Amino acid sequence: MVLNPERRIVPESLTTPSFTLRRQRLEDNEADFQAVMDSRGELRVWSDSPWPEDDFSLAANLADLHTHIAEHDQHEAYGFSVFTPDGSALLGSLYINEVAPFLENYTVSIHQRAVLDEGQARVEYWLRRGTTPEFEQRFLTAVRRWLAEHWWFAQSYFGSRRAGQAQRQFYEAAGLRELVCLTSRDGTRQFFFHG
Repeated sequence: MVLNPERRIVPESLTTPSFTLRRQRLEDNEADFQAVMDSRGELRVWSDSPWPEDDFSLAANLADLHTHIAEHDQHEAYGFSVFTPDGSALLGSLYINEVAPFLENYTVSIHQRAVLDEGQARVEYWLRRGTTPEFEQRFLTAVRRWLAEHWWFAQSYFGSRRAGQAQRQFYEAAGLRELVCLTSRDGTRQFFFHG
């Protein structure tokens, strides 16, 4: 399955009183880099990895943006930046990916596979350090409505990694329930799907 088999028009942005979500751009590199480095502890939890390393550079961030933008152009994945309403500060990122390719690194039972086969998209986001719980609640509510009203996915799953308990609490408060918890083939990672 591919993310956009019929090459439908991809929404470019979402504007609310609390934030603006828009497609990632290379010219946002410096603002994105500042948000990444300001939130590196949180991002290491979010990604379940050492990224971003303490010596992560502006050039490396630009390379990451190039990759995300190319994936967006090729309809392999869609990346968005979260800004304050006036565009003065970058508050995080949101990614929409396929479900299936991700599963190759995890042990998946027949039952889990059946559940995940119902999903057309895997949604993940991170928000900058210092973002309030109230903001995240509004953000998640608005994003879910945007996906339901402006995208073609019949079912979108929200994901988190093993140490992302706080994010899972937001999912549950928003009415999303845990569908599947996968463990990596080497036993070192977990990934949770909510829908």
